[in-house]
Amino acid sequence: MHTIFDYLAQELQIEYEIEYDLTLKKNYSPPKIYSANGDLKKRWYVYFSYRDPNIGKLKRQTLLYSNANKFKTKEERLSVLVTYKKALC
Repeated sequence: MHTIFDYLAQELQIEYEIEYDLTLKKNYSPPKIYSANGDLKKRWYVYFSYRDPNIGKLKRQTLLYSNANKFKTKEERLSVLVTYKKALC
């Protein structure tokens, strides 16, 4: 005969397995733009992470900045980086 404690233990085990199941977690993060708080002397880039199948953790992808840092205004840099970001989505 099962008791309420057996039932709760089983439910907690199922909940634990669901919570830490990596198949439910995202395989990548959405791309984001780093703009160095508007400082044109620093490098601006797009970054995102993906899930490494070998270790199961998110790993940072190589930064994407190409020729965006050659532009001298915030608007020009942002327009180039937004294009990169849309291409990744």
